[in-house]
Amino acid sequence: MNMTHTDFNRLSSLFLIIAAVMTWPTQGFAISVSISDNVVVLDSRQRSGEIALLSMTPSPVEFEITPMDLAEGVIDGRDYLRWSPARALVPANRGSPLRMVFRPPADLPPNEYVVRLAVKSRQVDYEPDFGPTPQDDEGPAEERLSAGIAIQPVLPVTVYIRHKVDSPTLTISGFEPAVDDPRSHGHFTARKPPEAISFIGTVALFGADSEQMLTSGRLRMGQTVSETRIRVPRRETEAELSEPVCLHIWPTFPASGEAEQRVCSE
Repeated sequence: MNMTHTDFNRLSSLFLIIAAVMTWPTQGFAISVSISDNVVVLDSRQRSGEIALLSMTPSPVEFEITPMDLAEGVIDGRDYLRWSPARALVPANRGSPLRMVFRPPADLPPNEYVVRLAVKSRQVDYEPDFGPTPQDDEGPAEERLSAGIAIQPVLPVTVYIRHKVDSPTLTISGFEPAVDDPRSHGHFTARKPPEAISFIGTVALFGADSEQMLTSGRLRMGQTVSETRIRVPRRETEAELSEPVCLHIWPTFPASGEAEQRVCSE
C-alpha cells in the first residue's frame, strides 16, 4: 500500500514554534519565531539542503546560527558543512532561508558526521519602557524603575552528514497491546545495532482490513539511540481496535516509493 502525495505533503511542513515572554517587574515583551524543520540529512547524492527561518513577531527579528556541542562518541562534522547566512534579519511576519552545503575533502573516511546548530533570535528594535508605577495601595506613590526584558529563544537544528554509508535496517518487534491506556492501543518496538548510524525515515500505521491510515510521521533514531517505541494512538472514548494494524517504514523522509518494511499485528 502506498501513501499518497497529499498524505506526505502535510508532513513536510513541520513547524517548531516557540513564544517566550518575560516581565520585569510590570512590562511585558514577547517574541514568536519558528523554523520549518529541525532535521536535515545530507549525503553524497544530496549535498545541499535548507530550512526556513520564520518570524511571527510584528517587528524585525535577527537570527544568529552557531554550532553546538555534541554527545560523546558522535563525530563532529562542522569542518565539512557550510551554512549561510550566519546571521539574518527577517522582516516582521516573514521568512528567510538557511542554506547548508556538505563539502567533503577527498580523503574523508566513510562515516556519519553530525552538526548541531543553535538558531538564536532577538527582536532588533525593541525599546524597554521606563516609567512610574501606579500608586501603592499601602502608601504614597513612588517613582520606580520598570523594564521589559526580552529573552532569546534558541531552536536546535541537527544536520546528519552521511559520507559513503547507508541508512541502517531496523528490526521491528511484534505488536504489544496496551493494557488500560486511554492514549494508546499498543506499540511496535524498532531497534537498530548500537554501533549503527542514525535512522531518519518515515512511519505510517494502517488498518490491515480497512487500509485506513491511523497516523504517520517521521521516525528519528540518532546514533546514540538503539531502541524506540512506535505507538498506535487511541483517541478519547475510542473503542478497542477492531482489526489488525500494519506498520510501514521507509528509510527516507518524506517517503518515496514502496515501504521498505511492513509488519502487522495479529
